[in-house]
Amino acid sequence: MPVPDLGQSAARRLYAAATAGGTEPFVLAEDVALRLAAACDTLVAELEAARSGGRQLATVPGTGGFPDLPTGHALAAGFAGKAADYLDTLTALQETALWFKAAYLAAAGRLTEADLANRAALAVAAGAAGGDGHD
Repeated sequence: MPVPDLGQSAARRLYAAATAGGTEPFVLAEDVALRLAAACDTLVAELEAARSGGRQLATVPGTGGFPDLPTGHALAAGFAGKAADYLDTLTALQETALWFKAAYLAAAGRLTEADLANRAALAVAAGAAGGDGHD
């Protein structure tokens, strides 16, 4: 399953508005932006902890407690697919949080920090697209 869009496109648009200005620029007070960015950091860390647990679920060998019958194999395969979907969703949420962090920091003029958050979001997206999202 490809990584679902769970707000990444909206966060990218917000980042673009914060960095490009234009007719509808996105601007925040620095203290507000820093608090929002910190909340994004917390969310990313919590999502990474959930991904760690999800990776353990996704790597359970064999039928993982199901009988060694065709139905047991089908159930195990189905749950393995759900585990992969779960990891894809967590990856998408991490990417979204990092894009929002970049947008918030850029909106406050913290462009160096915004660029770092932007790069982190791109790395998460590239890892997911390259199949690394489940490692």
